[in-house]
Amino acid sequence: MSDKEFTPYESNHRLRSLVLTVTIVNHGQGDAVSSLLKENEAYFTFIHQGRGTAPSEFYAFSSSAIPRKDVVFGILRTDKWAVYRSHIKERFGVSEMARGVAFAIPIDAVAGVSIYKMLSNTRTFEAPISKSKKEKHHGK
Repeated sequence: MSDKEFTPYESNHRLRSLVLTVTIVNHGQGDAVSSLLKENEAYFTFIHQGRGTAPSEFYAFSSSAIPRKDVVFGILRTDKWAVYRSHIKERFGVSEMARGVAFAIPIDAVAGVSIYKMLSNTRTFEAPISKSKKEKHHGK
């Protein structure tokens, strides 16, 4: 074991809460949504292919006529969600093809400092919160 005293990450770094964003758009729009998430500092995005939810009676001739969708997942810091939400609302208004649905699910726990830093897109060069001059002077 090390003689070095253990200091929890959260005691000298600012923690930011996270949300899982889910954005459902027409097929072919996922890359644009993914780029928008990355502009808002999402560390990663994941695009999953899906189909619309209309009952099959609406598509009597062929099930292949059911609209294809892109479901885009991303993790954002909560402070970035409002900015992303305003940008995605703006994008949804551009044309009929660009419309969709977006929502966020709060993430209330993450196991491991490395995983948290990755998901929150915390830069490795982020310095710890500095102690006041008085604490530094007295060695506390």
